[in-house]
Amino acid sequence: MKRKSLLMLFSLLLLIGTILTGCGGGDNKASTSQQSETSGNSSNSNSETTVKQYSQGVTDQTIKIGNWATQSGAAAMYGPIAKGIDAYLKYVNNQGGVNGRNFEFVTYDEEYQPSRAVAIARKLIQEDKVFAIVGNDCTSCNKAALPLFKDSGVLVVGVSSGSDLFVNPVTQNVFGLLTNYAVEGRIFARYAVDELGAKKVGIFYQNDDFGKSGYLAAKDELAKIGAKLVEEIPYNSTDVDYKSGAIKMKEAKPDIVLSFSITKPTASIKKELHDIGVNVPFIVTGVTGSDNSLFELAGNAWTNVYSSSWLNLIGSDDDKVNAYVETLNKYYPNVNPSGPAQWGWAEAEVLVEGIKRAGDDLTWGNVIKQLESMDKWNEGMAFNVTYGPDNHYGSTSVFIIKDQDGQMVKQSDILTYEVEK
Repeated sequence: MKRKSLLMLFSLLLLIGTILTGCGGGDNKASTSQQSETSGNSSNSNSETTVKQYSQGVTDQTIKIGNWATQSGAAAMYGPIAKGIDAYLKYVNNQGGVNGRNFEFVTYDEEYQPSRAVAIARKLIQEDKVFAIVGNDCTSCNKAALPLFKDSGVLVVGVSSGSDLFVNPVTQNVFGLLTNYAVEGRIFARYAVDELGAKKVGIFYQNDDFGKSGYLAAKDELAKIGAKLVEEIPYNSTDVDYKSGAIKMKEAKPDIVLSFSITKPTASIKKELHDIGVNVPFIVTGVTGSDNSLFELAGNAWTNVYSSSWLNLIGSDDDKVNAYVETLNKYYPNVNPSGPAQWGWAEAEVLVEGIKRAGDDLTWGNVIKQLESMDKWNEGMAFNVTYGPDNHYGSTSVFIIKDQDGQMVKQSDILTYEVEK
């Protein structure tokens, strides 16, 4: 009788605890649920108990992942990020998922508008209740949503921006992956001088957090190595006329031009330079230059162009690339496999690796811990993916690529810039 009373008291306390957990007040941070599985005879006091711990968005069968990507407007070329993510998650699901769970994916068009991105972030976290957000594009959009990410604690992996804003200083629940724009700017400056022999350099840059990150780092690196910066020309992402900037650049007579710019403005800038006879080497940020659609957008002006890639190139004899292209073609046959779609696939690969390592302890804290254990991970598209408690850059390794016969081809070994922590 005494044993039965104790059991009833324990059950009552457990019920009260469950109710209190479910009514957790006004804290925006999602609670962690626990489920127990007991193996062996339940009457045996020595039976083993496995406790599963979940943050929001996880059940025994599913893990919900969210994203935003620009599907309309001037930056719609980044929309395929979401398609790359979706293709990879379907690829994983078709192989049985991860630890018995399949992925669900929800994505929205933020239209490259920070205010809309904030509203979408709130919806993903509070209404869709996703476990993680992956591959979200637009530096300014992510900047606007960053306070909400921090406050909610939701896992954010593979931000599709290389801005320092998201990795320096470290935000515990936010992970980069795309080559950091400042790191890339320094690599470009050194490559221009050391490998291409430039003494006078001109720079175009988008007049926002994205463009300024690479521009300011390149400017600083050029000063360190004694090269002369002869012209600096900002533009706005909504601009349509780049002729005056091209004329100013021609008058400065640079040996080489660096451009920290998104796809459509880059094509326009390169065409304007080409039309007035400026055909010096042109180095453009990898988020743009790795996209083979520029051969069509810029036409015969897309020559003597260099860029960087943090991913295995499309067309290379690589099983991972072949699996990606085959899967993307299956679900999205009209999407260009180079550029943003490939970023999305790579970003999803890293998130899924962290989830695999976490087993059944699918809390944000544990997946963060597992991601921070990745050291020069090369099982996905990206090179040398490395995280740690004081390093959320992801990848600081690239190789240089150059236009050749309608595609970008490898020009260097992998270059790594060691970031200061």
